[in-house]
Amino acid sequence: MIFRWLRNRRRRKLLAEPFPDDWLRLLKQSIWQYESLPTPEREKLKDDVRLLLAEKNWEGCGGLELTDEIRLTIAAYAALLGLKLDPDSYDHVLSILVYPEDYVVEQTTYAGGGFVREEVSHRAGEAWSGGTVVLSWADVALERRRRRGRNLVIHEFAHQLDMLNHDVDGTPPLRDGARIPEWRDVMQKEYDELVRQVERGRRTFLDPYGATNIGEFFAVATEAFFEEPVGLSDDEPALYALFRDYYAQDPVMWEPR
Repeated sequence: MIFRWLRNRRRRKLLAEPFPDDWLRLLKQSIWQYESLPTPEREKLKDDVRLLLAEKNWEGCGGLELTDEIRLTIAAYAALLGLKLDPDSYDHVLSILVYPEDYVVEQTTYAGGGFVREEVSHRAGEAWSGGTVVLSWADVALERRRRRGRNLVIHEFAHQLDMLNHDVDGTPPLRDGARIPEWRDVMQKEYDELVRQVERGRRTFLDPYGATNIGEFFAVATEAFFEEPVGLSDDEPALYALFRDYYAQDPVMWEPR
């Protein structure tokens, strides 16, 4: 109890300070959604950004020197997801590691018969269950410029929300537990359909990577929900409605058709 009181006191003091003008300029440049948000949501987004910047451990890796632009862009996209969720949704996120570009991960795979295989993979981002998010700044910056429904920050922080129930199963904690069967039913149907389309070699609205497993499907669909809301609403209305209820936001209203 005393730790929560001290935390809230520290937060009130931090948020009492004016939002820096340079940060506001970067915020407007970084995420197109900001200007479309109602004023109360804009103010909350700015508050949530400041808390993420102040309370998380930020590290530049692979020689990357973190700048205000890098930190603020990442914090803004993360805050956008959690804008209407439980205020403690990111409490378990402890560190945000940022590489200049794709990074290399060495993996050890144990095969049958006692054989061990060493593999090297290049990755753009990861979300760890221990509360760490790893990102490639080159990928974040590229996706921000192109804006084609893909967003690495949104993808990895969606995984962190999914992990709140201790399992990456495409079902984050819902406000109404009674709706879990409905959620899983819609998610499974939409996921199975994406898998079928990908297996047939057909072009899909959602990133084919979402067919990897149900956890990746949730993250990919979250990217589309925030980055291409009109397209998702038109192509997958049931999925859009599900996410609109969960995130308590309606991004279709942010941009004209």
